[in-house]
Amino acid sequence: MKLTQSKAVLVVAILVVIACFFAVYLRLFTGKELWYEMFAAVLGVIITAVITMILLRGQSDDDEKREKAAKVFGEKLRIYQDYLHTLCDVIKDHSLSDEGKIRLEFQTSYVAMHCDSKYIATVSNAVKELIEYCCPDDDGENLNRKNKSGSPDPLLDNLFCIVEAFRNDLYPNKNFEFDYEHKLNTLRNFSDAYRNAKSPDCNIEQKQQRITVDLNVLSNSLVNTGGVDALPEKKPNEQDSEQQPETAYAEDTSMWDKALSKWEEEYWHVEGMSDQYDGFRMTNTNGNPGVIDVGFWQGHYYIQATYDGDSDFSKPLKWEKGGRRSYGQWWQYLAEPYYNIAEGKFVETFKSDKELQQYIIDNVEQLKDIIKRHHRTVTWKNGIGSYDKWKIFIWYWDMLACELSSEEEGTPYMDIIEDGKSGKVLIQFANRKEDNGLLDKTLKRIGCQDKEINADGYVVLEKVESTDASAVSERVKYWIEKING
Repeated sequence: MKLTQSKAVLVVAILVVIACFFAVYLRLFTGKELWYEMFAAVLGVIITAVITMILLRGQSDDDEKREKAAKVFGEKLRIYQDYLHTLCDVIKDHSLSDEGKIRLEFQTSYVAMHCDSKYIATVSNAVKELIEYCCPDDDGENLNRKNKSGSPDPLLDNLFCIVEAFRNDLYPNKNFEFDYEHKLNTLRNFSDAYRNAKSPDCNIEQKQQRITVDLNVLSNSLVNTGGVDALPEKKPNEQDSEQQPETAYAEDTSMWDKALSKWEEEYWHVEGMSDQYDGFRMTNTNGNPGVIDVGFWQGHYYIQATYDGDSDFSKPLKWEKGGRRSYGQWWQYLAEPYYNIAEGKFVETFKSDKELQQYIIDNVEQLKDIIKRHHRTVTWKNGIGSYDKWKIFIWYWDMLACELSSEEEGTPYMDIIEDGKSGKVLIQFANRKEDNGLLDKTLKRIGCQDKEINADGYVVLEKVESTDASAVSERVKYWIEKING
């Protein structure tokens, strides 16, 4: 039976009284000595209790701190490892999707919960250079152009910078830094290994044209078919009877033949659509280097448009239509219900399916129009040539942008574009900072202070009467030289 607190105190008091009685009765202490010894004992107990309490509290605080530090360390280690995994996932296809950007930003916020701000700055700078190297926005140049540091392996070099920052945050008293010589040897070893490694069996043209599959279309396909497990395995030339039912009507290519006749009149020639070429290739016979293809790649038929290695052509196509791009090429797998046409069955399916014919004709007409518009703008650009401190590029096929590198005047630029109503070519002028004060300053310097600034921030320097390349390029060169002073 458990004693209550009051009973326990009572028992202790009784025992103390009994002990004192026997101490006096047996003459172990006199009355005076008894009080002295009792006071000393009580004082000893109090001192012992206080010291014990302090030690226990200190030990408890230390245990709590150690437990908290261990949990924080484990959480930081997990978050930092997840960050590297996320970084790998979002850039492994040499492109950065909107979903990837969001994932990376959220993962960075998790890192910021624990990581010192000075290391966050180091990590963000390394990630910036890593993305610029792995996911260039202009595939028209070699990836080494993004290698600003001259490192043998920029990818691994920037990963080392990120890991170095994380290690310094995890072990703040050790001031960790990779040994330069060993780090450089490691980078060189990886660089040499990559350079000498054998690539998968694939010819050069295929490597340049179609590096990866269209993930967007593949994702839609998996959703529609119930996931990866729902896709049946079949040989390349084996037709899926469920996906490719036999046609119930005869061949009719009148729509396609009519389109071919029209395209021939517009100087476009089509080759293919035969037993030897299950697809087609469409080229221009009037000096336009644009090409349109339909072919088969990695299990599916695609449609592709190319313009002479010009990334200004392919980038807006990807922005507008999705798909993939590399250098001046853009391609996309055929949409449902044509996504799963079996290899070698395109021409057969095409000839008996008017809806597929219309789908291909509509896409070709759109791509042909874009190639035509882009080619016209390219002739303007080629006629202008290059100028020191001027960046000249094409924006969405129809607009030629000429930008001067001058922070003092807000980065002045000209946009050259055809006015749809009048048919004239407008040479518009503004600055990137959208600063009318700086724009006025530039206009005064070039003697155009009487030009009116429109509500959209543009000044129309001139309206060229003709869209002819020589007429437009001559006037643009005149204004470039005038702005240069």
